[in-house]
Amino acid sequence: MWSLVVGVVAGTVTALVGAPELTPLVIWTIAAGTILVWVWRSCWSASPQRTEQLAEAEQRSRSTDSAILIASVVSLVAVAEALVRASDQQDMVAVTLVILSVVAVVLAWMLVNTVFTLKYARMYYRGDGRGIDFGRDDPPAYADFAYVAFTVGMSYAPGENEPTSNRMRRMALGHALLSYTFGTGILAVAVNLVTNLGQS
Repeated sequence: MWSLVVGVVAGTVTALVGAPELTPLVIWTIAAGTILVWVWRSCWSASPQRTEQLAEAEQRSRSTDSAILIASVVSLVAVAEALVRASDQQDMVAVTLVILSVVAVVLAWMLVNTVFTLKYARMYYRGDGRGIDFGRDDPPAYADFAYVAFTVGMSYAPGENEPTSNRMRRMALGHALLSYTFGTGILAVAVNLVTNLGQS
């Protein structure tokens, strides 16, 4: 919640200084970036034991996960609108729109994979340590679940860490389909960026 407040404040300042078209992307990039920093400061160095404790104690509901994922998808709409505006302009605001679009899509993609990192850990440890084959006897930490999540996010497949339960497979499938959507968005932004650079 506080990350959204920070983003709204920054967006309001942006609007007041004469660039209201930048406001949605400024709000999103700051809010998403703040969430990512906060989550990974807490989770990246967590031991397997600490990971299990956090995963089992986590009270995040499905509605909260869904809200973050929906916001990430909606951010693509803001990016599309920004790119349309940028294509009609040849000024500093247009360049800023394209740069913010790149940052917004990348942060949204990272946020989606972060949410699934937490979801995989939660489902694994709430399922008595089952659901993903890590190929070893040692319990996994958040860094291991991040490896799984970001592998799915980049290749649309879990790699060598195969899901071993129907529930985990369904989650990985939904994750892969959502990641494909973001991959398409990143490609579109990249093409637009190259086009704008060629015209400048």
